[in-house]
Amino acid sequence: MSICPCRLTDSSNQLTFEKCCQPFVEKKKKAVTAESLMRSRYTAYVVKNIDYIDETQITLDNETFDKAEALKWADSSEWMGLDIRKTTKGEQTDNTGTVEFVAHYKDKASGTELHHHETSLFQKKDGEWKFREGQIHGAQPVKRLEPKIGRNDPCSCGSGKKYKKCCAA
Repeated sequence: MSICPCRLTDSSNQLTFEKCCQPFVEKKKKAVTAESLMRSRYTAYVVKNIDYIDETQITLDNETFDKAEALKWADSSEWMGLDIRKTTKGEQTDNTGTVEFVAHYKDKASGTELHHHETSLFQKKDGEWKFREGQIHGAQPVKRLEPKIGRNDPCSCGSGKKYKKCCAA
């Protein structure tokens, strides 16, 4: 039996994966608090169960979840642990709650140790806890790797049309 990636302790012992997050990640049990859902979502990244991540979040009609990108991040990271900084509400009788956490990981390609510090909002939908949105702390601006496509440039899809008349429309 291995220690759960979320590093939850019971008294003075760390819980095993089998007794902690595995029942949630394998959908045998529902999270009863916002924090237990947060811990199981972190663990789902560790074990690369991206379907669980997708199924435990609320998305609006105009939002999409990029499973391939999430799997790429999970795959390229060596997950080193989770620290819960603060939980507000999110108990069994609440309908919303927030969890501030830091996920520690190492980028496998560069060996650089990194952390993802976020405050996540959770809410109940149809009686189940779901991730709603997160605010990342200390986020660096995203740097564009490819040049920006202008409105009048040829579309990158190869159609031969201008970008504004093709994929940007």
